[in-house]
Amino acid sequence: MNKGLSKLGLDVHVFVFNNDVFEDCYGVVPYIKEPEVCYRSKPRIGLAISHRSISNVRILSELNGREYSLVLYDESMRKLYSVDGRLKHLSDPLLPEVVIDSRALPHKLPEARYARLVIGSIAEDLELPPQVRVYGRITDFHGRPRKGYVQLVSPYGFPVGGAIVRVGEDGRYELYAPKAIYHHAFICDGGYGRNTLEFYGWNVPIEPPEFRLDARFDKIEIYRLSAMETPERTLMIHFVAWDIAYTSGILKTIYESKGGIDIKDICGLDILTPLRKSDVEVYLGEQKLEVRTMRKIEYSIKDYGVKCLTKAYLLEAKIPSSLPRGKYPLRLVAHTVINGVKEWGEAVLYDIRII
Repeated sequence: MNKGLSKLGLDVHVFVFNNDVFEDCYGVVPYIKEPEVCYRSKPRIGLAISHRSISNVRILSELNGREYSLVLYDESMRKLYSVDGRLKHLSDPLLPEVVIDSRALPHKLPEARYARLVIGSIAEDLELPPQVRVYGRITDFHGRPRKGYVQLVSPYGFPVGGAIVRVGEDGRYELYAPKAIYHHAFICDGGYGRNTLEFYGWNVPIEPPEFRLDARFDKIEIYRLSAMETPERTLMIHFVAWDIAYTSGILKTIYESKGGIDIKDICGLDILTPLRKSDVEVYLGEQKLEVRTMRKIEYSIKDYGVKCLTKAYLLEAKIPSSLPRGKYPLRLVAHTVINGVKEWGEAVLYDIRII
């Protein structure tokens, strides 16, 4: 097998997303970042070339603009599909440094098993990551099924596409996605920004043979969820909560007064969903944790091109001594009432290591 790029200290990733074809749009919500609430789906192929060490970064920049040829094969090495394209080097503070390209496919290729990438005189042969069944049920916080969409976005943080599927009337869904750790799962419906906000799953480990992802969404989104264990066997948990009744209300007011809205407009504003410690529940696996402290902090949004600070929550929760060491999903649930409106939201951060 050819391993020309591997010998240079680079890793090649090829992802085949066997998505259905659809485009469901629900109109413009001008005070959110998306120009239109749309869920678009096509079969896609994503190519990413990453570096194994800092000393190999220079090679990535040298690949920028280079033409490539990529061929997909089935189990018996029968040629299925080929694509020619041009590589793009991305160096963005919000992303891992990487060289990428992504293209729509004319149809699904579930039988694809191998790929050959050729860049000039350099060739790389590789086995594609296996397709993993992902399934589950989507509901509200009363157990009632919710229609909507499930998306797995950016394998290993590479912006080369993802898997997406519609959720059925009974709240159930099933899709197949390449094995990877996905930057996030996004689950919502056509009411995004007006009546509902999304569920987020972070660092989603899609591994064979299958992965179950059940989720609930309502009117609160929990963004930027991150956590670390302290030496005193507690968890420090950082998150941002935005909601329909409070946050979207402020954004809508800014938009209507200025005729537009920009990230600079929220600098110095506290648009966090007002939450008390008693409004938040934390779980490691199925174990509910004691929430000991919660307060607001500031963090920088410089990487979005704006030199200012904005607000987040920092929470400390106790890890029971009875909980064995291992990896656990961290689930954070928030609920409150604002102006008479009951609001709920949850997010999951996967593979928190407890020692």
